[in-house]
Amino acid sequence: MSPLALLLVLINPASAGIVNVFTPSVGPIEDGWHGTLTGSTTLLSGNEQKAGANAAAGLRVKHSDTHLSAVTGSAELAYALGEVVSDKSFVNLRHRWSFADPVAAFAFGQVDHNALRALQIRDLVGLGLDVKMWGNDWTEAHLGVSMMVEHQVHLAGFVDDDAGLYVRNSDYLTLAVKSERVSLSSTSFFQPRVDAFSNWRALEELVFTVNIAKHLDWNAKVKLEHDNSPPVDIKKTDLSANSGLAVNF
Repeated sequence: MSPLALLLVLINPASAGIVNVFTPSVGPIEDGWHGTLTGSTTLLSGNEQKAGANAAAGLRVKHSDTHLSAVTGSAELAYALGEVVSDKSFVNLRHRWSFADPVAAFAFGQVDHNALRALQIRDLVGLGLDVKMWGNDWTEAHLGVSMMVEHQVHLAGFVDDDAGLYVRNSDYLTLAVKSERVSLSSTSFFQPRVDAFSNWRALEELVFTVNIAKHLDWNAKVKLEHDNSPPVDIKKTDLSANSGLAVNF
Protein backbone atom coordinates (compact mmCIF):
# COMPACT_ATOMS: atom_id res chain seq x y z
CA MET A 1 0.00 0.00 0.00
CA SER A 2 1.37 3.47 -0.86
CA PRO A 3 1.94 6.07 1.90
CA LEU A 4 -0.77 8.23 0.28
CA ALA A 5 -3.35 5.46 0.54
CA LEU A 6 -2.35 4.70 4.13
CA LEU A 7 -2.79 8.36 5.06
CA LEU A 8 -6.36 8.27 3.73
CA VAL A 9 -7.13 5.15 5.74
CA LEU A 10 -5.72 6.34 9.05
CA ILE A 11 -6.01 10.10 9.25
CA ASN A 12 -9.00 11.28 7.23
CA PRO A 13 -11.07 12.42 8.98
CA ALA A 14 -9.35 13.13 12.29
CA SER A 15 -12.22 14.92 13.90
CA ALA A 16 -13.30 14.91 17.51
CA GLY A 17 -17.08 15.02 17.59
CA ILE A 18 -17.59 13.18 14.32
CA VAL A 19 -17.08 9.43 14.26
CA ASN A 20 -14.10 8.22 12.24
CA VAL A 21 -14.64 5.45 9.70
CA PHE A 22 -12.49 3.77 7.09
CA THR A 23 -12.23 6.24 4.25
CA PRO A 24 -11.49 5.10 0.69
CA SER A 25 -7.98 3.76 0.20
CA VAL A 26 -7.09 4.11 -3.46
CA GLY A 27 -5.46 0.92 -4.73
CA PRO A 28 -4.63 -2.34 -2.89
CA ILE A 29 -4.02 -2.52 0.86
CA GLU A 30 -0.98 -4.59 1.86
CA ASP A 31 -1.09 -7.19 4.64
CA GLY A 32 0.53 -6.54 8.01
CA TRP A 33 1.13 -3.52 10.24
CA HIS A 34 1.48 0.08 9.05
CA GLY A 35 1.40 3.44 10.80
CA THR A 36 1.65 7.20 10.42
CA LEU A 37 2.63 10.20 12.54
CA THR A 38 1.40 13.70 11.65
CA GLY A 39 2.28 17.16 12.94
CA SER A 40 0.43 20.24 11.69
CA THR A 41 -0.60 23.83 12.33
CA THR A 42 -4.27 24.86 12.38
CA LEU A 43 -6.23 28.06 11.73
CA LEU A 44 -9.69 28.07 13.34
CA SER A 45 -12.89 30.11 13.34
CA GLY A 46 -16.20 29.67 15.14
CA ASN A 47 -15.67 28.62 18.76
CA GLU A 48 -11.86 28.77 18.31
CA GLN A 49 -10.79 31.94 16.44
CA LYS A 50 -7.08 31.36 16.87
CA ALA A 51 -4.10 29.41 15.50
CA GLY A 52 -2.90 26.19 17.06
CA ALA A 53 -0.87 23.00 16.63
CA ASN A 54 -2.03 19.40 16.20
CA ALA A 55 -0.41 15.99 16.55
CA ALA A 56 -1.94 12.75 15.29
CA ALA A 57 -0.95 9.09 15.10
CA GLY A 58 -2.46 6.01 13.52
CA LEU A 59 -1.78 2.29 13.43
CA ARG A 60 -3.41 -0.18 11.06
CA VAL A 61 -3.21 -3.95 10.59
CA LYS A 62 -4.68 -6.05 7.79
CA HIS A 63 -5.27 -9.51 9.24
CA SER A 64 -6.44 -11.15 6.01
CA ASP A 65 -8.23 -10.37 2.74
CA THR A 66 -11.43 -9.70 4.71
CA HIS A 67 -10.38 -8.19 8.07
CA LEU A 68 -8.81 -4.76 8.71
CA SER A 69 -8.34 -3.02 12.08
CA ALA A 70 -7.09 0.47 12.97
CA VAL A 71 -6.61 2.81 15.90
CA THR A 72 -6.31 6.58 15.41
CA GLY A 73 -5.61 9.33 17.91
CA SER A 74 -5.26 13.11 17.78
CA ALA A 75 -4.52 15.89 20.25
CA GLU A 76 -4.51 19.67 19.98
CA LEU A 77 -3.48 22.16 22.66
CA ALA A 78 -2.69 25.82 21.94
CA TYR A 79 -2.14 28.97 23.97
CA ALA A 80 -2.30 32.66 23.07
CA LEU A 81 -1.26 35.38 25.53
CA GLY A 82 -1.37 32.83 28.35
CA GLU A 83 -4.92 31.71 27.52
CA VAL A 84 -5.93 28.25 26.32
CA VAL A 85 -7.46 28.69 22.85
CA SER A 86 -7.69 25.04 21.83
CA ASP A 87 -7.97 21.90 23.94
CA LYS A 88 -9.28 18.76 22.25
CA SER A 89 -8.35 15.13 21.74
CA PHE A 90 -9.80 11.81 20.66
CA VAL A 91 -9.00 8.11 20.27
CA ASN A 92 -10.89 5.90 17.80
CA LEU A 93 -10.71 2.11 17.43
CA ARG A 94 -12.41 0.31 14.55
CA HIS A 95 -12.59 -3.01 12.71
CA ARG A 96 -13.81 -3.71 9.18
CA TRP A 97 -15.02 -7.05 7.82
CA SER A 98 -15.35 -7.30 4.03
CA PHE A 99 -17.73 -10.25 3.94
CA ALA A 100 -19.40 -9.79 0.52
CA ASP A 101 -17.77 -7.42 -1.97
CA PRO A 102 -18.69 -4.55 -2.38
CA VAL A 103 -20.32 -4.59 1.10
CA ALA A 104 -18.39 -4.51 4.37
CA ALA A 105 -19.46 -4.43 8.01
CA PHE A 106 -17.65 -2.29 10.57
CA ALA A 107 -17.60 -1.77 14.34
CA PHE A 108 -16.13 1.23 16.12
CA GLY A 109 -15.58 2.85 19.49
CA GLN A 110 -14.42 6.36 20.32
CA VAL A 111 -13.61 8.63 23.25
CA ASP A 112 -13.20 12.38 22.65
CA HIS A 113 -12.85 15.68 24.48
CA ASN A 114 -13.25 19.29 23.29
CA ALA A 115 -13.15 21.94 26.00
CA LEU A 116 -14.08 24.86 23.75
CA ARG A 117 -17.27 23.05 22.69
CA ALA A 118 -17.97 22.43 26.41
CA LEU A 119 -17.49 18.69 25.88
CA GLN A 120 -15.73 17.12 28.85
CA ILE A 121 -15.97 13.60 27.45
CA ARG A 122 -17.96 11.63 24.89
CA ASP A 123 -17.90 7.82 24.76
CA LEU A 124 -19.55 5.94 21.90
CA VAL A 125 -19.77 2.54 20.22
CA GLY A 126 -21.46 1.59 16.96
CA LEU A 127 -22.03 -0.87 14.12
CA GLY A 128 -22.61 -0.23 10.43
CA LEU A 129 -22.40 -1.23 6.78
CA ASP A 130 -20.17 0.26 4.09
CA VAL A 131 -20.87 -0.06 0.35
CA LYS A 132 -18.14 0.61 -2.20
CA MET A 133 -20.06 2.33 -5.00
CA TRP A 134 -17.08 2.25 -7.36
CA GLY A 135 -13.32 1.88 -7.22
CA ASN A 136 -10.17 1.47 -9.29
CA ASP A 137 -6.47 2.38 -9.04
CA TRP A 138 -7.29 6.11 -9.27
CA THR A 139 -10.70 6.72 -7.69
CA GLU A 140 -12.95 5.22 -5.03
CA ALA A 141 -16.29 6.10 -3.42
CA HIS A 142 -18.03 4.65 -0.37
CA LEU A 143 -21.46 5.10 1.21
CA GLY A 144 -21.91 4.09 4.85
CA VAL A 145 -24.83 3.72 7.27
CA SER A 146 -24.40 3.01 10.97
CA MET A 147 -26.05 3.25 14.38
CA MET A 148 -24.17 4.32 17.48
CA VAL A 149 -24.82 4.71 21.20
CA GLU A 150 -23.13 7.74 22.73
CA HIS A 151 -22.77 9.10 26.26
CA GLN A 152 -21.81 12.74 26.78
CA VAL A 153 -20.69 14.70 29.84
CA HIS A 154 -20.34 18.47 29.49
CA LEU A 155 -18.27 20.94 31.45
CA ALA A 156 -19.85 22.44 34.55
CA GLY A 157 -22.08 25.43 33.86
CA PHE A 158 -23.14 24.41 30.33
CA VAL A 159 -26.69 23.26 29.50
CA ASP A 160 -27.12 20.76 26.65
CA ASP A 161 -29.98 18.50 25.52
CA ASP A 162 -27.41 15.87 24.48
CA ALA A 163 -26.03 15.31 27.97
CA GLY A 164 -26.62 11.67 28.92
CA LEU A 165 -27.09 8.50 26.86
CA TYR A 166 -28.58 8.60 23.32
CA VAL A 167 -28.68 6.72 20.02
CA ARG A 168 -27.66 8.38 16.76
CA ASN A 169 -27.73 7.39 13.12
CA SER A 170 -24.38 8.09 11.41
CA ASP A 171 -24.28 8.20 7.59
CA TYR A 172 -21.32 9.16 5.44
CA LEU A 173 -20.17 9.58 1.86
CA THR A 174 -16.45 9.39 1.08
CA LEU A 175 -14.73 10.09 -2.23
CA ALA A 176 -11.05 9.89 -3.19
CA VAL A 177 -9.04 10.52 -6.35
CA LYS A 178 -5.29 10.00 -6.69
CA SER A 179 -2.44 10.27 -9.16
CA GLU A 180 1.03 8.83 -8.57
CA ARG A 181 2.04 11.52 -6.06
CA VAL A 182 -1.08 13.62 -5.39
CA SER A 183 -4.47 12.77 -3.85
CA LEU A 184 -7.70 14.58 -2.97
CA SER A 185 -10.37 13.17 -0.67
CA SER A 186 -13.77 14.34 0.56
CA THR A 187 -15.72 13.04 3.57
CA SER A 188 -19.30 14.07 4.45
CA PHE A 189 -21.15 12.97 7.60
CA PHE A 190 -24.75 13.39 8.76
CA GLN A 191 -25.65 12.29 12.32
CA PRO A 192 -29.25 12.83 13.53
CA ARG A 193 -30.39 11.66 16.94
CA VAL A 194 -32.88 8.80 16.56
CA ASP A 195 -35.40 10.15 19.11
CA ALA A 196 -35.09 13.80 17.94
CA PHE A 197 -34.27 14.08 14.24
CA SER A 198 -33.98 17.88 14.44
CA ASN A 199 -30.97 17.35 16.72
CA TRP A 200 -28.22 16.59 14.19
CA ARG A 201 -24.52 17.04 13.50
CA ALA A 202 -22.77 17.28 10.12
CA LEU A 203 -19.24 17.47 8.78
CA GLU A 204 -17.54 18.14 5.46
CA GLU A 205 -13.79 17.63 5.19
CA LEU A 206 -11.47 18.04 2.19
CA VAL A 207 -7.90 16.70 2.32
CA PHE A 208 -5.22 17.40 -0.30
CA THR A 209 -2.04 15.30 -0.05
CA VAL A 210 1.29 15.41 -1.86
CA ASN A 211 3.83 12.59 -1.57
CA ILE A 212 7.19 14.33 -1.00
CA ALA A 213 9.37 11.27 -0.44
CA LYS A 214 9.03 7.52 0.14
CA HIS A 215 7.85 7.87 3.75
CA LEU A 216 6.88 11.54 3.86
CA ASP A 217 3.68 13.36 2.81
CA TRP A 218 2.49 16.95 3.01
CA ASN A 219 -1.26 17.48 3.47
CA ALA A 220 -3.67 20.39 3.68
CA LYS A 221 -7.15 19.98 5.17
CA VAL A 222 -10.27 22.15 5.37
CA LYS A 223 -12.98 21.00 7.77
CA LEU A 224 -16.48 22.38 8.41
CA GLU A 225 -18.37 21.04 11.46
CA HIS A 226 -21.94 21.91 12.41
CA ASP A 227 -23.92 20.95 15.52
CA ASN A 228 -27.56 21.97 15.16
CA SER A 229 -28.20 21.71 18.92
CA PRO A 230 -25.01 22.70 20.75
CA PRO A 231 -24.77 23.58 24.45
CA VAL A 232 -26.04 27.04 25.39
CA ASP A 233 -23.52 29.81 24.50
CA ILE A 234 -21.61 27.51 22.09
CA LYS A 235 -21.60 28.42 18.40
CA LYS A 236 -23.17 25.92 16.00
CA THR A 237 -20.45 25.96 13.34
CA ASP A 238 -16.66 25.54 13.42
CA LEU A 239 -14.35 25.97 10.42
CA SER A 240 -10.70 24.95 10.45
CA ALA A 241 -7.81 24.86 7.97
CA ASN A 242 -4.90 22.55 8.70
CA SER A 243 -1.51 21.96 7.06
CA GLY A 244 1.31 19.61 8.07
CA LEU A 245 3.64 16.69 7.41
CA ALA A 246 2.96 12.97 7.83
CA VAL A 247 5.66 10.33 8.34
CA ASN A 248 4.59 6.83 7.23
CA PHE A 249 6.12 3.56 8.36
